[in-house]
Amino acid sequence: MGKNKKHIPIRTCISCGVKRNKDGLIRLAVDQDRLVVRDPLYRLPGRGAYVCSNESCLKKVLKNKRLKKIFRIEENVGVSIEV
Repeated sequence: MGKNKKHIPIRTCISCGVKRNKDGLIRLAVDQDRLVVRDPLYRLPGRGAYVCSNESCLKKVLKNKRLKKIFRIEENVGVSIEV
């Protein structure tokens, strides 16, 4: 990398597996109430997961019940995301 080039973080969508830069994906995180919420400022503490902004990827993640495994939580987690 040259001195004038900035690092661009690459993340993977948990639904379809597409790799994009961080700004092209939505970050999901678990808040203190154990709800999965959108993190528009990329600032919530803890483990985060990224998903494409298209409706099909969001629906697939919510329907698939993989959030428990992705966020490494043993109990059930609520979802506070509107599609």
